[in-house]
Amino acid sequence: MTLSDPERIVIQVASVDADPKVIEGLVLDTLNMVHAGESMAIGETDSALGWTFYRVSASRAAVRHLASFPGSDIMKVRGDSVEQRFVNWLNRQAKKKGLGDRIHFTLVSDLRSSRYGLF
Repeated sequence: MTLSDPERIVIQVASVDADPKVIEGLVLDTLNMVHAGESMAIGETDSALGWTFYRVSASRAAVRHLASFPGSDIMKVRGDSVEQRFVNWLNRQAKKKGLGDRIHFTLVSDLRSSRYGLF
């Protein structure tokens, strides 16, 4: 998985569970709504302080299609771009399923910005 592919959204997922099945389930359920389940990939993992960090990439086209899907509330979520809204929406979905304290999604591009003190 490459960070520079303009057709992919790369998300870092922090999880207290070492098993990625919960993350796969949450993201795949979402992407399967627009028949785009194959557009997701889970890449490298790192562990630190009891958390496991996953790199998940999803097709930018699938996320945009999902956002335009009738009844989708992704565009109602706060964010500057469709990608940020999608990540914030995923965090909301995790909270709705009672996983908000166990999983957190963040755009890798946001982690690399000065907003988090990284340059």
